[in-house]
Amino acid sequence: MLKMEFIGGDVLAAVLRSYGDKVQTAIVQSVGRSALRLQREVMQNRLSGQVLNVRTGNLRRSIHQRVTNTGSAVIGEVNTNVRYGKAHEYGFAGTVNVKASLRQVRQAFGRPLKSPRYVQVRAHSRNVKLPERSFLRTALRDMKPEIEADLRNSVKGALR
Repeated sequence: MLKMEFIGGDVLAAVLRSYGDKVQTAIVQSVGRSALRLQREVMQNRLSGQVLNVRTGNLRRSIHQRVTNTGSAVIGEVNTNVRYGKAHEYGFAGTVNVKASLRQVRQAFGRPLKSPRYVQVRAHSRNVKLPERSFLRTALRDMKPEIEADLRNSVKGALR
């Protein structure tokens, strides 16, 4: 039987615990910085005409980020809660139901009308084929080396 005893083992354990807290804090900060940079990249460089053209700005305004620290994992999320964001990100092919509405017509047969007319559009369904135009996944893929370098440097700094 082999018996080992560390003199000053409680000091060593305290030092390792303090490094654990520093490393955890460094990881949380790095993931937070990376999530903010990714959000900015998506909003400024992906949804301003490069991947999707802006019509109302609703999708661009809906991009948000969140960092969750569970103790055993640090999760950074950048996403949108707009329904059509998913269709643009992954593509969509299927049938869509269109509600009845009132449409304003300003021109007919390519010529402007003297005064706009309103026409009733009945409810109907239509086939939609929307190609994939990824703005979140491609931004993450393009920023991956930068995110990994920041995380690596943050952990190195915490261990010094």
